[in-house]
Amino acid sequence: MYRLKTPSCGYSKKIIYILSVLILAISGHAVVKATDYLPIRIVIETKDALHQYKEYGKAKAQREARLQQLQGLRITSDGGIFVLVIGESETRDHMGAYGYDRDTTPWMSEEAQKPEAILFRNAYSNHTHTVPVLTYALSEKNQYNDVPLEKAYSLIEIAKAAGYDTFWLSNQRKYGAWDTPVAEIASTADHQAWLNERTGTQDLRSDYYDDILIKNLPDLTNEKNALIVIHLMGCHGSYADRYPEEWKHYSGKRDVIDKYDNAVRYNDYVLQQLYETLKENPRFKGFVYFSDHGEDVEHNYGHEASKFTATMSHIPLFMVISPAFQAERLQTVEILRSHRDSYWTNDLIYNAMIDLLGISGVPGSDLDWDLASSQYSMTKETLRTLHGKQTIQ
Repeated sequence: MYRLKTPSCGYSKKIIYILSVLILAISGHAVVKATDYLPIRIVIETKDALHQYKEYGKAKAQREARLQQLQGLRITSDGGIFVLVIGESETRDHMGAYGYDRDTTPWMSEEAQKPEAILFRNAYSNHTHTVPVLTYALSEKNQYNDVPLEKAYSLIEIAKAAGYDTFWLSNQRKYGAWDTPVAEIASTADHQAWLNERTGTQDLRSDYYDDILIKNLPDLTNEKNALIVIHLMGCHGSYADRYPEEWKHYSGKRDVIDKYDNAVRYNDYVLQQLYETLKENPRFKGFVYFSDHGEDVEHNYGHEASKFTATMSHIPLFMVISPAFQAERLQTVEILRSHRDSYWTNDLIYNAMIDLLGISGVPGSDLDWDLASSQYSMTKETLRTLHGKQTIQ
């Protein structure tokens, strides 16, 4: 059993304290001006976000009751087995498939050349911290609508209500100050496996490398329709703790960059093994991968929102569509291919996945946000990150 250690991924308590004191020290007109400063806005918004996450959990019964009242929610396509893999802290700026000067993604780079694969060039995160990202990405709440988070249906809830068997497989923690809201979304899945059993607000280590996820994939032999969500530890650093010793591959740049690039390369291997295993199922239809947010390893900023740089929001979005899905829904596949250079933020993965799953009757659907629709209309100018506070770059 591996015992790995990583630093905290949440907002630094020290930073929050210092900035809170600064806010209190400013009075009158200056307070209004201070809120124009990004780090101060992040501190102010943290309290509001925590309240929203708490309310999201309390409203679970209300969402379930409303789901039962949705008479038109159904699978209009042939269905099948779909896989959504969530990466962690991987910026496309360090991925060979996106032009990085190291071959950190040999599998993805090769796979992207095949007709069944689509590598999206301009994907961005909706925030730079995992929980703010995933509570939006995995629910109908996004930066561009006014749906209260606590009232937002989750992708798991919609898929389950439509008739998909739902699975959540994670190498992240289930319980902790910042993990709980994601666990709440996952809690409605029919089947759950949390391989990282650590708890607490400070201990963010993992017991295993991500290859443990390959060994724990569910038996899908008798599944007709299934959605499997897999949450990696990915490139979340302490980067050297994300890969086995034998995966040390790079040297010659700064030590922290070499370690991060090794983590990216190992992540590529995990994705390959997950895909190669799952695609063998005759009902397999699609494999979708995106990262929650990027990482600024060059400046050693990690993904701290108060130190926002563009690379923190630069993420991969990669799909592999099965021949069966292409035969069934060729127009959808062609639309996706036509959008490979379109700008997109990952709080809209909810809309794209509902389309891929072929679910109709979903309330609040807006084709302007659906990357698989010809009506997708978001542009670089209209998209945002940091939950609407920052333009994408």
